[in-house]
Amino acid sequence: MPTADVAPLASLSGRERSRLWRVRFRLGEWLSRSLVVVPSLYIVLALALAELVPKIGGSGDVLSLKIDVDTARTILSAVAGGMIAFTGLVVSIAVVVVQFGASQYTPRLVSRFRRDPIVKHSLGIFIAPAIYALVSLRLIGQNGSKVVPSVTVMVTMALLIAAVLVFFLLVSRLLDLLRPRRVIAQIVDQGVRAIDEVYPFELGRTPSLELVPGTPISRVLHHRGRPAVLSALDRARLVRAAAQANVIVEAAVGIGEYLPPGAPLFLIHGEQDSPVDLAELRRSAILEDERTIAQDPAFAMRAIVDIALRALSPAVNDPTTAVQAVDGLEALLITLAGRDLQRGRIADAEGRLRLLYPTPRWVELLDLSVTEIRHYGADTPQIARRLRSLLLTLRATTQDVRHEALDDQLKRLDTAIQAAYPDPTERAHAETPDHLGLGASREAASG
Repeated sequence: MPTADVAPLASLSGRERSRLWRVRFRLGEWLSRSLVVVPSLYIVLALALAELVPKIGGSGDVLSLKIDVDTARTILSAVAGGMIAFTGLVVSIAVVVVQFGASQYTPRLVSRFRRDPIVKHSLGIFIAPAIYALVSLRLIGQNGSKVVPSVTVMVTMALLIAAVLVFFLLVSRLLDLLRPRRVIAQIVDQGVRAIDEVYPFELGRTPSLELVPGTPISRVLHHRGRPAVLSALDRARLVRAAAQANVIVEAAVGIGEYLPPGAPLFLIHGEQDSPVDLAELRRSAILEDERTIAQDPAFAMRAIVDIALRALSPAVNDPTTAVQAVDGLEALLITLAGRDLQRGRIADAEGRLRLLYPTPRWVELLDLSVTEIRHYGADTPQIARRLRSLLLTLRATTQDVRHEALDDQLKRLDTAIQAAYPDPTERAHAETPDHLGLGASREAASG
């Protein structure tokens, strides 16, 4: 009986095996994308603070500020109106930065700005002094009192100072988010986490399982509703549903693929009358408007490649940024090369195969990382030299099973360089591996 590498259900993280994984995943994605939740919390805190401070600090001039009612009202009114206008200005600046980042790198990075926690907390801290000051104005001169609640005024000033300091932090953050190295590093970090989630086994370490003879497809579950992208799969839920009905469930599309209305979503292998809970299968597919990196490390590579292609375009002509993008791709490829990429099979607790889903192979991931950059950058010495260094480094640090695809990419690179550099001297220069593109050439190990 044939065998295949099959991951047991226990190989999934405890978080993913939870029956609440789908709810947590969707809630986490919504919270990370929302620009409303965090600022709303700051508004609630400002309202609560405006109610608590007078009760704690009293309505007298306990700090001896010795300011009159009109001055206090002027201060609070200025803070309220000024911070509202200031928040609008900051939002406008952030939108301009997002537009610049999208045009300079790739539109797929817009979500990076939306998900950044410092941006969200900054918006909340900017609006909090205005809300606090507006609510606190009602205490100034209340019942004809000539005494100013000094604690209320000082808290307003403290919130204002905090907002100014956070503004400097936000400016630093926005500038940092525009640095190519920083943007690429963030994508690589997310990509590595996705690799750990999707491919937990080292190459050759995945458990083997005897496969039963191929069972026919008894039912096809089609996608209903508007077009969407398969963003993630609740794999534990799918395994449990398949085990309960004693069938094998196969995802008809891979994670990150587009699903038009009516497209096959799941293929069910088993008896025609198997009691499969189709609604449970539908709930297991996380459908979104766009790809996410959570279970799709190839999307991280796609985003980095897009940065490189934008940098190599004639309008930008920035090969150094493209070299930095190749640096990020190298980190992801080295991690992927050491993992068993035939991960799309999961068995239930009793060791029976229950779930199949397509995953990109090493050849496809390497092609995604290298082909387009080679096509648009082979005539640039930095790119030609850096790509050769990448491929030779991978060949020297990976197992033999990865070498065939690497050798094929090296041949394609040789062909592209020969076509781009008719002069033998220039060609020899472009064929020299260099980890920096230019400035660090050295003889790389060829395996």
